[in-house]
Amino acid sequence: MNPQSMDSSWLHIPNPRPDARLRLVCFPYAGGSAAIYRDWPTALSSEIEVVAIQLPGRGSRFLDKPIGDLTGNIEPILAALIPYLEDKPFVLFGHSMGAMLAYESAKRLERTLPGSLKHLFVSAFQAVQLPRTDRERYLLSDKELKEELRRLNGTPEALLQNDELMELYLPTIRMDMQLCDTYAYEECSPLACALTAFGGVADTGISEEDMQAWETQTGEAFELYMLPGDHFFIHSESEQLLQLLSRKLEQILHSSALS
Repeated sequence: MNPQSMDSSWLHIPNPRPDARLRLVCFPYAGGSAAIYRDWPTALSSEIEVVAIQLPGRGSRFLDKPIGDLTGNIEPILAALIPYLEDKPFVLFGHSMGAMLAYESAKRLERTLPGSLKHLFVSAFQAVQLPRTDRERYLLSDKELKEELRRLNGTPEALLQNDELMELYLPTIRMDMQLCDTYAYEECSPLACALTAFGGVADTGISEEDMQAWETQTGEAFELYMLPGDHFFIHSESEQLLQLLSRKLEQILHSSALS
């Protein structure tokens, strides 16, 4: 189904490929928009269509109120995704907060579209079953929240020092942190699809062990790659990340499951 024929505000396709054999659905990190993934199609096979999730409060949806709870995000995401994913196999990728959203979507999509989800890629988010240590960041003062963003090293310093822009940006990042910090994992069976995890060697908040623990969330193959860089290696090490991702996607494209 063409996303333009439905409420497609949640879906952004930077380079439509209607003849693609596989769809890659990408979920953004806290404060991030679908634009994170705008250049990914050029690094991947023409047989893959990139579909980026556009959350409210950013990018083309800047005027929409951001949502700070899991259900409020997942339900409309799935309502937009399911009609678009019914006709082809797909994989999911999420970085940081996006990894949690991708995982929660994967659980539901495996029930709704059994056999269609071929792989889950999670990046820079500790395994969901582990106890979280960064609770209540969303309750920080504006000054403290700016310092937390500076520590994470994912927000340009020029933006952090621009009071007018930060006044517009902080409500969205605060809601995203509320979404992450109030997330409560509900124990369930391992996913039926394989899972690949990516971590940052210099990520001070998430260890290699935190990422290795994702292995328990799949009943199929698991791989872990630790890349150079901190929490936002998705940008600093984008070339290496995309090489690894491309290689794995090529394997999926040429697997018997897609033939």
